[in-house]
Amino acid sequence: MTKRLGIEQAIEIAMEGELTAHAFYAQAAAEIEDLAGRDLLGRLAAFEQHHYQKLADLSRALRQEHRFIYYEGVNTLEHLSPLVGRGEAAGSLLEQYRDVPGILSQAIENEKSAGLRYRLLAEETSDPDGQDMFRKLSAEEFLHQHVLEDEFFSLSNKGVWGWSGMYGE
Repeated sequence: MTKRLGIEQAIEIAMEGELTAHAFYAQAAAEIEDLAGRDLLGRLAAFEQHHYQKLADLSRALRQEHRFIYYEGVNTLEHLSPLVGRGEAAGSLLEQYRDVPGILSQAIENEKSAGLRYRLLAEETSDPDGQDMFRKLSAEEFLHQHVLEDEFFSLSNKGVWGWSGMYGE
């Protein structure tokens, strides 16, 4: 990715992806009636906003100081308060994806893509802080994917959200 685009362009694309993911989760949280589902999706929206901010910090440090930044990482969804959209997105995710499992399926695919993007950045970055940051971001996207897969299973097989804040502890 970075060999073809350059690190700055790759980070810009990642930032756009995080903004898109944030909007997706915030809108989904606004449309979900179940409180557990709303909480989970709102926390994922906050997590993606956090990723965007850290990537913006990295971009700024690379431009101004020509260095990577240290990223502590976040290994739990409970760390961030839920963000819920206010209907600002055009249309309805429930209409577009048909139902909650459809939204979760799309979210799982989005998390897989984001995780891969960060793994590739880690492989193509020679700076140890950069490698560490991208590996942590990839691991966080994998955590999101895992949580979403568990929710998809719970909704499909039990008919209820399984989210109770138990992940990442």
